[in-house]
Amino acid sequence: MLNRLFEDAALIKLLNVEDALAVAEYPASGSYIEVGNYERFAFLVGAGGLDSATVLQVHQAATISGTPKDVTGATLTIGATGDDKWYLIEVQTNQLDLNNGYNYVTLDVTGPTGDDYACIWFFGFNPGEQPVTQGSDRGSSVFVGG
Repeated sequence: MLNRLFEDAALIKLLNVEDALAVAEYPASGSYIEVGNYERFAFLVGAGGLDSATVLQVHQAATISGTPKDVTGATLTIGATGDDKWYLIEVQTNQLDLNNGYNYVTLDVTGPTGDDYACIWFFGFNPGEQPVTQGSDRGSSVFVGG
């Protein structure tokens, strides 16, 4: 049961806003996301119009701009007809190569040809410190409860 505000307990980052997907990393090198303080993290992809199959692969790196390598098993293929659905890759942080300092992540996207659109979000869950400091892409929030 979540007994604190979601935005205080989860890091939320917008990586792509219904823009044409490119063969790229989201976020790009130099902006990889540090996840060492989180129990788990996820990339949420909301597919819009797709014309080609797209492969999503979570990569890990030892620095914010380091050489990435695959996170074993953290891959998903969206078919060219996978329009208007959401897709999720969730990873427990202890599955990364933390012993060798691989605590930065990015989502590697391959396959799009320019007429493929999606929104990509990153979520980091159960941080070591709370509240989580959200980035400049945060808008307003509303909480209804007791």
